Amino acid sequence: MLRFVNICLVLGLGAVASVIYQAKYEARGIDERIIALNKQIETERDAVAVLRAEWSLLNRPERIERLAKKYIKLVPPHAQQLVLLDEVTERDFQHDDGREAAKPIKSAAIAH
Repeated sequence: MLRFVNICLVLGLGAVASVIYQAKYEARGIDERIIALNKQIETERDAVAVLRAEWSLLNRPERIERLAKKYIKLVPPHAQQLVLLDEVTERDFQHDDGREAAKPIKSAAIAH
């Protein structure tokens, strides 16, 4: 009887050791995955920082102004081109056969 109990205890100890070893192995795998994900997060953060710096560089007003003058020939509006919102009507925006209405929009400087 004592021998049976000893055999059961040895088998139980072996099973527990196996379960603990497997849990430890899985924990190491999870730790390695966490480390890899943290490295990936840092890489992505660095990439985002570079993209934000590029965005800031590309959106400088003086650069946009220079490109607008070079490619689309934009110029500042003249006072005759500005109108007050109260002076604009729906008829000013109506189209005939795909063309704008013949009536020009009233010109006035914006008064503040």
